[in-house]
Amino acid sequence: MTHDTLVYLSKTVGLIWLMGFFVIVVIRAYNPSRRAAHDRAARSILKEQRSDE
Repeated sequence: MTHDTLVYLSKTVGLIWLMGFFVIVVIRAYNPSRRAAHDRAARSILKEQRSDE
């Protein structure tokens, strides 16, 4: 195999792999059944507000 062939294969396979990974991440992020988990994670970094203050 020549260097040019390896470069071509790495660029092609790498692009396909990254696009596949991106599609999986987008599907998981916008999946309606995961909304509760996303809301819980978003609220976990906020301070709890007490009503007596």
